[in-house]
Amino acid sequence: MDPAKSSQLNMKALLVLLVASMAWSQKTTMPWEVPCNREGVKPNLDLKAKAHLSGELTDPTGAPFSKCKVEIRKENPKGKFIPYRTGLTDEGGKFDLGEIESGKYRFLPAPNRGFKQPDNLTCSEQPNCELKLELALNPTDQPYAGCPIQ
Repeated sequence: MDPAKSSQLNMKALLVLLVASMAWSQKTTMPWEVPCNREGVKPNLDLKAKAHLSGELTDPTGAPFSKCKVEIRKENPKGKFIPYRTGLTDEGGKFDLGEIESGKYRFLPAPNRGFKQPDNLTCSEQPNCELKLELALNPTDQPYAGCPIQ
């Protein structure tokens, strides 16, 4: 056999072996295997000024979220978001959290991870901040799917 062809065959065999070993050595991490305490959360509500915070929650069909917990969390000095203000929606999906100081908060309108939490909500420097939110369904195979909402 020609030495050049033999060298090419050896290189191809080595490459196949390398790719196969890399594929076998990879471990797939399932969503329920991700530690809940590693999830990084950020503020998603920016109140530019003190405001009366209220709003309405519906699902994609327009149906109201009735008797649903709505929560605002504030970041503590350790960087963890802790409960600041909590309320419930009424039969029509409306909520009222009262006067909230200006600042950045974590707003959790969804009762669980089955619904996407809003990414970026801003209220201008008006005395009233009214949020009308349509909560979208969240895929269940996402990282942290088995963790409580944060």
